[in-house]
Amino acid sequence: LAQAAPQADGSAQPSQLSRGASPAVRRAMEHRGNAAPAWQRAIRRFMAPRSTLLRTAAPAVSQRLAPVRCDDTAAAPPPAGDAPAPPMPPPLGSEPPAQFEFFAREWRHISEQDNFDGFRIEFASQVTKYLQAAHTLFLGTQLRETGYIYQFGPVFQTEGGRTVMVARVGLDRVVNGRIIQKLGTGWELKASSQANLKDASRNMHDGSVEYTGKDWTFGAKLAWQGAWLGGGSFTQRILPSLQLGGDLTCVAVNNIMTIWSVGARWAEGKNIVTLGLNRQPDPKSPVGGNVSELRMQYVRKVSDRLSLGTEYKYSHPDRESGLSMAYEYTFRNALVQGLLDTDGRVSCFVNDYHGLGFSGMIDYGRGDYKFGVLLHVMPPEEQQPPPQ
Repeated sequence: LAQAAPQADGSAQPSQLSRGASPAVRRAMEHRGNAAPAWQRAIRRFMAPRSTLLRTAAPAVSQRLAPVRCDDTAAAPPPAGDAPAPPMPPPLGSEPPAQFEFFAREWRHISEQDNFDGFRIEFASQVTKYLQAAHTLFLGTQLRETGYIYQFGPVFQTEGGRTVMVARVGLDRVVNGRIIQKLGTGWELKASSQANLKDASRNMHDGSVEYTGKDWTFGAKLAWQGAWLGGGSFTQRILPSLQLGGDLTCVAVNNIMTIWSVGARWAEGKNIVTLGLNRQPDPKSPVGGNVSELRMQYVRKVSDRLSLGTEYKYSHPDRESGLSMAYEYTFRNALVQGLLDTDGRVSCFVNDYHGLGFSGMIDYGRGDYKFGVLLHVMPPEEQQPPPQ
């Protein structure tokens, strides 16, 4: 998995959580940032579909599909008379339906980059077949006032990935833990906890349950992060390539505050189109108004190696809009990503999972420049015993 570093307060990077969070919550983060009240910071962690803790886990539990190498050569074609028939593409609707928070998973896959600054080392040692110890070290980084970060934690994954447990502890005295357990053929239980040994007010705990059926999904989530938060989602596949859904979140602040979202996902062949509309209280409004935001994403899988995508967003009533474009090119053990948006940000991430990596990000609007180098130190792969 891509590695993500926490902020100085021990929480996850805003860029990582905000990109994976509900668009409704993401607006509050953009307006308030670190100055947001505690309940708003709790919401954005609660709505994150993928824990940053898992992103800091060792690559052994990576859920990315295995890329291919450019220099891979195909086997010699058989004689014309014995040529096999080309494989048939899977029929539409054969894949399980997606949970609502993963409607735009292809776009997030290519647009979410693990950008960092300074020098970073990722080291993993194999303890047993299912257990791995992971170490992360940052030097010369702006993510801490001290200029360095060290984290350590185990990663446990059973055969088939039905049980995944991850834990991280750092010199900043922040401890994270997460467990994912699959039950039967469609149920999945998740629980996570973060304990700040310096400031108990930053402790956060949440749990969720998800079910994926043949053509519908359901999810429920409950959390305590300075305030009680609860939410649920439901999706239904109405056509082999079309899926509709929505979610609702209630926050125990000012009696009850609600945030809702609806969306659609169209996936056919190499084209994926997603649409999302959400509504939430406007943090800038002195009279408690609401703000709505529309987001549209399109991803084209040009080949097994190359994916291109774009996203357009528009908010009302402030009439703000933005456009982002991204690409991803994968190799067998490496990855190249790039992103450009109308906010004046340009970024690139190049990563060789068995060697060096490079990260670069320029924000022309803020005059912010960040560049980093990554070194992977991975245990040797298990080799088959020689034949007798």
